Amino acid sequence: MPRLHALPAQPAFLGSWEKAHVDRIEILDRLHAVPFLRRLPPSELDRLVSESEIQRFAPGEALLSEGDRADCVFLLLTGSAAITKRVGTREEVVLALRSADEWVGEMALLDDGPRSATATARDPVEALVVPRAAFLAAVTSEPEAAADLLRVLTARLRDSDRACIESLMAKASSLEQANHELAHENQRLAEALDARAGFEAFVGESAGARRVRQLARRAARSDLSVLLIGETGTGKEVLARAIHAASERAARRFVAVNCALLNETLLESELFGHVRGAFTGATESKPGLVEAAEGGTLFLDEVGDLPWPVQGALLRFLELREYRRLGDTRPRRADVRVMAATHVDLDAATTEGAFRRDLVYRLDVLRIDVPPLRERGDDIEPLLRHAVDRVARRLGRPSLSIGSTLLEALARHPFPGNVRELENEVERLYATLEPGDTAEARHLSARLRESDPAAQRTYGAALRAFKVRLVAGALRDGGGSHAEAARLLGVHRSNLARMVRELGLRGPLRPGSP
Repeated sequence: MPRLHALPAQPAFLGSWEKAHVDRIEILDRLHAVPFLRRLPPSELDRLVSESEIQRFAPGEALLSEGDRADCVFLLLTGSAAITKRVGTREEVVLALRSADEWVGEMALLDDGPRSATATARDPVEALVVPRAAFLAAVTSEPEAAADLLRVLTARLRDSDRACIESLMAKASSLEQANHELAHENQRLAEALDARAGFEAFVGESAGARRVRQLARRAARSDLSVLLIGETGTGKEVLARAIHAASERAARRFVAVNCALLNETLLESELFGHVRGAFTGATESKPGLVEAAEGGTLFLDEVGDLPWPVQGALLRFLELREYRRLGDTRPRRADVRVMAATHVDLDAATTEGAFRRDLVYRLDVLRIDVPPLRERGDDIEPLLRHAVDRVARRLGRPSLSIGSTLLEALARHPFPGNVRELENEVERLYATLEPGDTAEARHLSARLRESDPAAQRTYGAALRAFKVRLVAGALRDGGGSHAEAARLLGVHRSNLARMVRELGLRGPLRPGSP
């Protein structure tokens, strides 16, 4: 009887094989040994072999893949294969191991659906590849053979289900242990929660500081929208985090986004997500921060810079708790508390048509006006000491000693950058002084020294200090926009940029500002 010809060699390690290692008679004998094929007449088995072919697979190569169409079945002649199934997104479960004279792929023979598992060669494999139609025609030609096949499939389904259940139970046990450890860690973190997450993070004992903390505590007891108004660097996000940490939503996420940093399309995508193809570069769908903040708090910093079209989408979300991903038609819902902060006068912005009045009504339910540091003179010393201790802990260094001249100089400074400017000055002191040094007024940056009236005894120093106050005030009143600040000063933008560089001013800029 002629031998069954093998397919051309595929993997390199089989390149020297010129023919199959088994002949046709041996294959017929192997088929006859299969429980559900032994009842078939020799002519039917011979026809089955005639319609099949031999194929070789290298170690690690897939005979069939999960999701592929079930168009054939394999009889392993040599080697072995592992049957695996994906559980979840990352984990694979080994359902069974198949060796020579065993079938692979028979589980999907009863329908045309996709394969439910993957078969991978563990070592060099030589297999008889039998077309699905030929296999079913042969088996169903004898009722007893079909019954035997069903019994085999039923047994293998039980084994497959058992393997999946055991894997899922092991995974559940692992997750339970991980959740137990996370619960202990959360408890430890909650007990170790310091002033940064509490209302005392807003440091100060002035009347203004006490009033702000009182309003923040009141806001934490409700679930209404909160609007924090104040200059840049006054601690608006610190207050928002404290309100969230003291609210009923504390166990869920606090998600912050700066509305001034992104253009209209990117900001809408960042907030509400997008679907694949919604805009150039959107190669896959992506959830937004609203979804990320589900059950928690969404903090919109610099909300006064929100583009007009995004304002409409945010208004709809605040009214209906409903939104759409960019490019999507299906509405989604989210349970999120919204807090917002801005240094912009929203009432003036609505009058100018730059901000929607109906959106202001939705955001400005509970308002907290955060005073600038220049109106909280009594808080400069406690803020300074708090910043010194915090930076010392972060750097692992002893706290700096604070001299009397330093406190006097800071008390006279207007702090256009507010608390953030003070903290920046403390970090600069740590970078320039040695451990054990006492920080005095002479160690302050040139910007702070020149703002001290006691140091302005020359025409040049006084003139520079005047320019600093003038330009910084224009940048502040212009909301950080160079174009608006130049208009207020009556100078060209290039002249303003030169003055900013010469005076060493730094500040937040609106998108598009140089």
